[in-house]
Amino acid sequence: MANAPRPDGLLEFHIRLVDGGAVSMALTSEQIEGIQLRLGPPVGALTLNGTCGRDLLFVAGSTGLAPLKAILEQVAALAEPPRVALFFGARAAEGLYDLDALEKLATQHPWLALTAVAEQPGPGFAGTTGTLPEVVARSGDWTRHEAYLAGPTEMVEDTVTRLASAGLGREHIHVEDFGWSER
Repeated sequence: MANAPRPDGLLEFHIRLVDGGAVSMALTSEQIEGIQLRLGPPVGALTLNGTCGRDLLFVAGSTGLAPLKAILEQVAALAEPPRVALFFGARAAEGLYDLDALEKLATQHPWLALTAVAEQPGPGFAGTTGTLPEVVARSGDWTRHEAYLAGPTEMVEDTVTRLASAGLGREHIHVEDFGWSER
């Protein structure tokens, strides 16, 4: 799920299409319109620690953006939101879906800084080139932040290692690991 609870009950999902994947193929099919779906409760454990009093670091790989976007909505609803540095990455620039919406959010909220990252930038890409963990590590001192990471296992583990090595306590690093073997 990619949104915080809403009064209208609307749910937003980010679906990574996996070739041959039964669920993703069914959910992205043109024949899904009008079909009733039965959903279970969310299984993710990533939630906002609203009492930490620290600025926030969000690191999203691929559809790891979904839970972080939901938390971002919660932050936007706060009377005094903390500063948020959002790093959103993918192997190729084409994998940076929903980038226009994120850029619009960053324009609307001065407390939000967005960095788009692609390992293989491609023509016309205006973001940052490199792996997500290396770009995050070289982009600032995160030791006084609360970090939220979501996405592929390798990316999450590498980013946790780099943040911890740089002095961010593990109690300030929150993860949602999707268990993928590639980014």
